[in-house]
Amino acid sequence: MMSKYILSLLSIILLNSCTYIYNAGTKAEFYKTDAFEQRDAAIDSTVQPYRKKVDLEMNVIIGYFETGLKKEQPESNLGNWACDALVEQCAIYTKTSVDFAVLNYGGLRIGSVAQGEVNKGKIYELMPFDNSLVIIEMHGKDLNLLFTHMVIKGGWPVSSDLKIIADKSGNVKSVTIRGKGIEPEKIYRIASIDYLANGGDNCSFFIGKNQILTNVLLRDAMIENIEKKYRSGQKIKAAIEGRFIIE
Repeated sequence: MMSKYILSLLSIILLNSCTYIYNAGTKAEFYKTDAFEQRDAAIDSTVQPYRKKVDLEMNVIIGYFETGLKKEQPESNLGNWACDALVEQCAIYTKTSVDFAVLNYGGLRIGSVAQGEVNKGKIYELMPFDNSLVIIEMHGKDLNLLFTHMVIKGGWPVSSDLKIIADKSGNVKSVTIRGKGIEPEKIYRIASIDYLANGGDNCSFFIGKNQILTNVLLRDAMIENIEKKYRSGQKIKAAIEGRFIIE
């Protein structure tokens, strides 16, 4: 997990320099982004040592993807991996299980992650926002509002616990959670992010629902999950499994 110290250095670069932006790829680089031909030499000399530290931090290899992951709708192996990792991490942080996980399609900010070694910077590219993990508690009778919304949006990433079949008109035809139908009076626990839980991306149906906070950023949780598997020799893989079908 990136230290607060490194985050402070990154802030100095972005706020004081205004001429460079971080881009993490196979090799981390800084690219000139403004139109000014001359820069303040004092600023450059101030931020240069910090930039190098951030560059080193971002290029740390944290895991290995056995297959390339791609962002698609209504379902993708990139979204499937992210939501399954979210379920795993929420269980660790809250010492309890969730029924399923949901992320919004737009929250994944790059289209793919290549097969092979992955560095920390790539996860910052994928999840650049400071969204924290939350668990939302919701009655089964209210879940159709969520599922219909996801269908209208073209399909959102969900964990393996959830299976949705719908049509292009936005009608939800079938939903199972852990292989069972929805119980109207049961309270379901949904792992997601605070942005959605507080009504972002038109998720007004979440507003007012009880939240269990983890105080952990989604990005940090994903990095922790990848690192844990890497240390144990596991390669990360994910596939499209029919979790979200729009007929």
